[in-house]
Amino acid sequence: MPENIILGIQALTASPATRLMKRYAFTQALHLYGFCQRTYEPENKSNCTGVLCQATDMQTLLDMDFSIAEHAADSIFITDTEAHVVYQNPEARRMFRLSDQELYGQRVIDKIAHQYPEGNPDTLEQCKVYRAATYGETARDFIWRVYRADGSPFYVSCTASPHYNKEGIRVGAVFFATDITARRNAEEALVKSTEKLQLAIEAAELGMFDYFPQTTEVVWSEKMREHFGLPSDSIINSNTFYLGLHADDRERIRSIIEEASRPGAGGRYQVEFRTIGLTDGQQRWIFLRGQVHFDADGNAIRRVGVTVDITEKYEAEKRLQVAAQHDSLTGLPNRALLFEYCEHLLAQAERIGANSAVLFVDLDRFKPINDLYGHEVGDKVLQEVARRLLHCTRKEDVVSRLGGDEFIVVLPRVHGSQDPETVAQHILETVARPIPIDSLQVAVSPSIGISLFRKHAEDLAGLIRCADLAMYAAKRAGRNTFRIYMPEHQQFAIDKVQLEQQLKDALDANKLTLLYQPVIDIATGQVVGAEALIRLADANGTLLSPDQFIPIAESAGLIDRLGLWVAREACRQQQHWQDTGLSIPSMAINVSASQFRHPEFASRITQTIDESGMDPTCLEIELTESTVMDNITEAIAKLTHLKSRGVRIVLDDVGTGYSNLSHLSNLPLDKLKIDRSFTDQLESNESSQSIADTIIGLGRALNLEVVGEGIESEGAMRYLRHHGCDQAQGYLFSKPLSAHDFESWYRAHDGHCH
Repeated sequence: MPENIILGIQALTASPATRLMKRYAFTQALHLYGFCQRTYEPENKSNCTGVLCQATDMQTLLDMDFSIAEHAADSIFITDTEAHVVYQNPEARRMFRLSDQELYGQRVIDKIAHQYPEGNPDTLEQCKVYRAATYGETARDFIWRVYRADGSPFYVSCTASPHYNKEGIRVGAVFFATDITARRNAEEALVKSTEKLQLAIEAAELGMFDYFPQTTEVVWSEKMREHFGLPSDSIINSNTFYLGLHADDRERIRSIIEEASRPGAGGRYQVEFRTIGLTDGQQRWIFLRGQVHFDADGNAIRRVGVTVDITEKYEAEKRLQVAAQHDSLTGLPNRALLFEYCEHLLAQAERIGANSAVLFVDLDRFKPINDLYGHEVGDKVLQEVARRLLHCTRKEDVVSRLGGDEFIVVLPRVHGSQDPETVAQHILETVARPIPIDSLQVAVSPSIGISLFRKHAEDLAGLIRCADLAMYAAKRAGRNTFRIYMPEHQQFAIDKVQLEQQLKDALDANKLTLLYQPVIDIATGQVVGAEALIRLADANGTLLSPDQFIPIAESAGLIDRLGLWVAREACRQQQHWQDTGLSIPSMAINVSASQFRHPEFASRITQTIDESGMDPTCLEIELTESTVMDNITEAIAKLTHLKSRGVRIVLDDVGTGYSNLSHLSNLPLDKLKIDRSFTDQLESNESSQSIADTIIGLGRALNLEVVGEGIESEGAMRYLRHHGCDQAQGYLFSKPLSAHDFESWYRAHDGHCH
């Protein structure tokens, strides 16, 4: 401390300063808090006679986190051990309107706590702040009615506790005060109105509530408690209302009430919501009409209202609505509700600039499930698919059943195309899992088309149309995948309709074409068979490959007719060659998965053989791995029946599908075919060589012939010959030929190809 200040304080008789100096004996720096004031002669105001100082030891205050007190929302006072105020924070200055000069050095009881019968102290010994400072007693939540310097009264809730320095010595007290005037005023008003309101509410058999946001006090009538499933003796607090609401309604109701409680909002609101009984668990539908009251400053100080139980009325209306707008099998929204609801969603997306998407989900291979197992199993499959679609989507998304095995998923808010692609992939993985139904494990897969709001169409009908076209593109890509709509899909749809009609006309007029490609014995070069390959001539006379029209035949329901035509024509041609002395040992036909799944497939083949007069041992039927493995038990039964008649069974495209050795060994096979995707790269790709070697080894182990298809180079032929492959076919020997050209080629080569 500067010497001149110390000397000035020493000259004073003020005991606090004197004690401070004695305590420290000037061996360390003093930290004082207070003020100084000059004194003058009464007769001569210009003649200064000295300095009056009040100083308080502030070391303890400095040990505190002073910023907390300075920024606290409550009033805070600190006193010495005799309850003299040595500090007040800014909120205390604002609340009590006393300057530091007016307050410092004064006792709390003298300047703040005026005598009042509601708990204010009458004597110093009764003052809780004094007792905290002097005796170390703590007092909490006591209420004073006090007066500001201007005489205005207000209520404060107080806490007083002793204050200790670092050495554990009591150096005074800390006194907190919170203004609760608004709460007390509201309490007085509540007492006056509650009785009348309660009588009226009970007479009308309505639920009633009265809530004070600032104090969180709440009153519920007996009927209100019933609406929330609460007994009459239950404890109600400010959280009970929202806790009793159905989780799906909670935020909506909270938002409505908060909006009504906003200054200038009017304060009136009415809502319908569900409650979940907090003790009985019962769900009820409740109608609530409420009113928010505001104080002069626009602050919400009270919410009152009534409630009515509308459960019976709501459930009756809901039953009618559900029946009219939902699919009776799956419970999903039907087409009518889909369009009604989603047009609103799209309109909202348009207003806020959000992106939306539509997914068209169609089940692959669903019709055979109904055919094989009956509609009861098919219905259970649809119900499970509906459940899985709901599991794959968000609560805000819409899943609808259009009919049959077609579903629509509407995603109201997405970010570009990435979000719908993610959902589509999740659906693919989830729906494709086997569905257990009784003792069955039923497998279906979806094909999904995606369209984007605004980019592809502006309304729901247009989006569904585009997604439908994209879904067919997914089916053309191999099924169990998804595609996003592109403009060329529209042209494909037009071409598809035209091609479908051409296919029908060709079937009706017997104008389809079969081409034949020779199969060669690698060791001898002898022609040991032919594979029948169907072609369809388009409007320009160009022959279309099966990849271009077989999917259309399947979707149009023509695949059975088409497969039967191929079988009859191939058997007829084989018998004709036999009759004319053209010795072709075998004729191979391809069988589609749809054709093979038909319950009468095996009997149809044997009937066709009998009608043609052909030797059954000359017929080979080729099936892919995926076709056979789709239902291995059924496949074994059908193939065993054909095998018993002498028909030879060929597994096509080996290496591209399951290749489950345990299943392959159980199939009544005669031949394996190495897919062209491997034979194309036999000269350069080690992986293709390894797969080809494995298939050849598998054939040898199972005593089966092995054919390499798609052979176009001498190098590939040499590789197959060197590694023990039995047969080969491909452009190296001949392209597919018409029956007439095949006869000419065969005779020209004398049945051999070197």
